[in-house]
Formats: sequence, C-alpha cells, structure tokens
Amino acid sequence: MKKITDRLALPAAGIFALLAAMALCMSFPEPELSQAARDSGILNMMENLRLSLDGTAVQSSIFTVVLFMLYRRNKRDGERSYVLLPLVCFAIALVWLMAEGFVQDNTLQSLTSGTGQLLKCCIYLLGSAWLLTQLSIAFDIFIGRRTDFKWAGGRITAFYRRHDFLCPFLLILLSCVLPLALGYPGGLNADSWNQLGMFFQVVRPDWGLYVFTSHHPPAHTVYISCFVALGRMLGRANLGLFALMIFQALLHSAVFAYALHTMRQLGAPRYLRLLFLLVILFSPYFVTSYTEANKDNVYSWAVLLFVIELVYILRLGGDYWRSKGHIALLALGIMATILFRNNGVYVIYPMVLLLLIVLYVKHRKGKKSGLSLKPVLCLLLPVLAANLILSALMSYYHIEKGSIREALSLPFQQTARYVLERGDEVTEEEAEAISAILDYENMAADYYPMESDAIKNNYNPEATTEDLMSYFKVWLRQGLKHPFVYIKATVNQNYPLVYPFKEGNRLENGTLNQYHMVAAETIGITDVEVMPRLNNIRNEFNNDLMYLPLMGPLCNIATYVLVLLFLCCYAISGRHWSFFIPALPLLLSLAIVVAAPGISGTPRYAYPIIYSLPVVMSWYYSLTGKQKE
Repeated sequence: MKKITDRLALPAAGIFALLAAMALCMSFPEPELSQAARDSGILNMMENLRLSLDGTAVQSSIFTVVLFMLYRRNKRDGERSYVLLPLVCFAIALVWLMAEGFVQDNTLQSLTSGTGQLLKCCIYLLGSAWLLTQLSIAFDIFIGRRTDFKWAGGRITAFYRRHDFLCPFLLILLSCVLPLALGYPGGLNADSWNQLGMFFQVVRPDWGLYVFTSHHPPAHTVYISCFVALGRMLGRANLGLFALMIFQALLHSAVFAYALHTMRQLGAPRYLRLLFLLVILFSPYFVTSYTEANKDNVYSWAVLLFVIELVYILRLGGDYWRSKGHIALLALGIMATILFRNNGVYVIYPMVLLLLIVLYVKHRKGKKSGLSLKPVLCLLLPVLAANLILSALMSYYHIEKGSIREALSLPFQQTARYVLERGDEVTEEEAEAISAILDYENMAADYYPMESDAIKNNYNPEATTEDLMSYFKVWLRQGLKHPFVYIKATVNQNYPLVYPFKEGNRLENGTLNQYHMVAAETIGITDVEVMPRLNNIRNEFNNDLMYLPLMGPLCNIATYVLVLLFLCCYAISGRHWSFFIPALPLLLSLAIVVAAPGISGTPRYAYPIIYSLPVVMSWYYSLTGKQKE
C-alpha cells in the first residue's frame, strides 16, 4: 500500500502544482461567454476558465514547474510529517476563496453564479491550500537549516557586540530626526482630537461639550493632554505636542533596541535581526508611529515590552525574579498594556492567570512546600496598581463610563448582515428586541461589511441590561438558524488578516483635522505654513512604499498573521509548548482585532502582532537551534 501511495504522490503533486499555478493566475469576475458556452455546461466551464486566467500560458506553466520543484525540494529536505499544518492551510485557503468574492461586491454571489464559477472555486481552493502548505513547509525547513551570514570582523562589529542595545538605540533614534522635523508639531487623528477636546473641556457649537468618558483610555488621554498643557503653560501648545513626539521617539527607539538586544540574546539569525532593523528604520508601520499621538502606538510598544519580559521569564527561570531591572520592566509592560488601551485587560488578565498556573505547576513538580510569594506579587501588584491609577483618574477628572458598544462591534455587525440578507425572516418580537439596542429600521442601509462603526454608532445609550439580554437571545437564535450569515459577516470584515492579495491601507499623519477645528483653535494647536506640504510628501512616500516589491509584503498585515499561525503549527508539531507563552499575547491580540470594528484601512489595530512577531520568532529559533553571536 505504501509503494502505491509513493508512486501516486508525484503525479498528484504535479496536478496540485498545476491547480496552484491556475489559482495564482485566476480572476473571479465572471467573463462574457459565447452563445455556445452559455448553451453547454462543459463549454461554459472551459471557456470561463480560459477567460479567467490572467497572463499567458507560458507564465502559468512557469509557475507550475517552479511549484513542482518546490514540492520535490520539500519532500527531499523535510524531516517530519505535518498533520495540523495542511488543515490550517485549507482553512486559510477557504477564507481566501471567500475573500475573492467579497473583493468583488461584498457577497459570494460571483463565486456561485454558474458551473464555470464553481469549477474555478474548486481549483482555487485546492490549489491555494496546497500552495500554502508547500510554502509553510519550505519556511519551516529554512528555519531548521539555521541558514545565516557572517558579520564582517572589525572594530564596528566588536563595538556592536559590546553594546548591542546602545547601537540600535542610537541608529533608530537618529532615523527619527527627519520624520519628526517633517511632521512638526505632530500627528493627531480623530481619536486624539476627541481626547484633547475631552481633557480641555472644549465646547463645539454643533456638538456641544466634549464629554470626558472612558471611551478612550483615560490614562492615554491624560498622557497626551499633559504634554499639550505643558506647552500651553510655556506659551505655545505646539511645543508641548512636539515634546510629546520627541518623548515617543525615545520610547520607540528604546523598546525596539531592547527587542533587537533580546533577539541577539536568543540566538536569532543575523538576517532576521538585520531585516527587523531595516523594517524599523523604513517601514511606514514603524516610522509613522512615534509622530502621532495615537493610543495604539504606545499600547503596542507596551505589549512588545511585555512579550520580551515573558521570554526572559522562560529563559532565566528563578533568576528572573531576582533581577530588579526585569521586574521593573515587567511591571511597566503590564501597567501600560492595561492603561493605554481599554482592551489591554483581555491580554494581561489571561496571561497573568496562565503564568500563575505555570508557577504553581513548577513548584508542585519540584515538590516544594509552597508557591514563592515574590513572583506572585510581581505579577499581581502591577495589575492592582494599574486599576488603582485608572480609578483615581476616573474620580479626579469626573470621567463618565464609556459605552459597551465597542465590545459588541462584531455581534452588531452580524445582526446587521442578518437583517440585510434575511430581513424577511425577522419576526416582530425579534425586530423589537433589536430596536431597543440599535436602529433596526436603517440597519440594512447603514451596513458596511468592512467596518461596524455605522451600526454600533447607533447604539441606544439608554438601553437597559434587560434590553441587552433580550438582544443576545435574538442574536443567538438567529445565529443558530443561519450560522453562515454570521460567518460571512465575520470573514467579510476580517479577511485582510490572512488575505495578502488586497492592498489599500493608507497612513495619514497630520496635525489638524477639519472636524475638530474648534478644538484646535481653543487649545491653540496650529500648523506651521510650510510643514503640511512637506508632511504630505512624507505621507505619500510612505504610502507608495507599501505597494513596492519587498517592502510591500512587509507592510501587509496578512504576512505577519500567516507567519504567526505557521509558527504555532510548527511548535505544536515539534511539541515546543513553551513557545505559546510569549506567542499567546499575539494570539489574544488577533482575537481582539477580529472582534474590533474593522481592520481594513486601519493597520494600527494589528501593531501588537506586527511589532512583537520578530521576538516571538526568535524565541522559536532559540527552542529549536543553536545560538549565534
């Protein structure tokens, strides 16, 4: 039986290579068919397929040969069997297939409109799943080989080895000078302006008072506002805002230098460290972060710091808890993650609980009398301190509690899609329960598949707990009745997380916002005449970089998420269970993004994953190979 399977493996691989090549060259809009093709099912499929293949037969043939050679190489060099990986790749390919339909018109109708379209779906699904599997196996083999290059000897190399934190810190900080100058006095997005308006109690004629609520993290609101207030005390609010940007540049440089230092300690290959450094210096996802007063940037640095300390906890063992420096950084990471984004608790609380369980299990295995108090305090006290700070801020500034609508973005989006597609099945009782929470009458018209803001912004602030419970009963009942509607709503909003073939992110980094000019005038923040023009050039340059070869994939959220998922599969196959402790904050962040209002066009929500992945990947290297200088 094994001999027969081995004989069939090669021709089967050739067929799958052909399917994968066709998937890469396939477009999904249904082409205009001849009359003969419309009258014959077989001709319909063949002509549809022929007209849907982009490029020439030579190009698809080259893809087929290259992919077949990749399979042969994987077969020769692969050292272990993969069970989970093909299943994960098939699931991702299924999302890719759905994304092909959503890209067209946010529905799946273009995928199922005829026999020709169904044939293309089968080819695409099987080919993409096989392609993903082969690429992920090749990536695992590449990691396992420990391929790397050697540093050139000399004084510079020797100096770097002695100062592997200071060197990247100074280099990154130096790279911040030009973006800081071009972005003067600093970037403020709509959320930042709302936060400043809340803190300074600005009254806008058409809105009324900016009410200070916990919709935005109060600690971050106070953090950015204190810098601006300092500038106002010195005579110019712009100076305070620019001081904030300089401070953020220092934080940015320090955290990423620490990450590079840690990667070297873990024995990460030099190419990975050099690539990460180049991405930090040039990628728009990094070079725009410190020039904007954005809660996601500081929060993502905090998550990265927390992930680094998790690595050291595992690496140093009991010695970790004797290091005052590490304990201080761990406390800072925990507190900042909780304070600078409201959903930070969904990362920290599960991780603290997991670490306490791990510590308890280790003590039980070591047959020690009791769990050491110091690690427990080092984990729990920062959580307690963060909550005390938050409570103090809420009390001191009389901050009102924010709406629960942010946490319910995904259920609201699913309900909106249900009303749009299955509105004729909604009973009066169900419509009444939804109306108590949301604007049922306009829900179908307001629904935008890629973002839930239009739905959740109509949340009724006077809704009671009873109203919410009634809504959730309806939500659950409708989901059980038509689960595929909810699946479509979720995938349609979140497919950019794993689908790398759609490019469209834009990073706008400017000071003034036309919707918040009253706040700008009241607070005293102004644009310097020449700076907006220079900043526009910087913005366009950064946005153009995201579409170029090599840099483009590094500015694509899906690249980072796919690598993270592949690493998880490798770790499970190799039984490297400790990999998941530093990786879990990234997986929790991914779950938070799925439940968030939307990821398309807003890559900042994925920054915790993007910033921390190189460290997590280095931890995987340390578990599977030898260290390097």
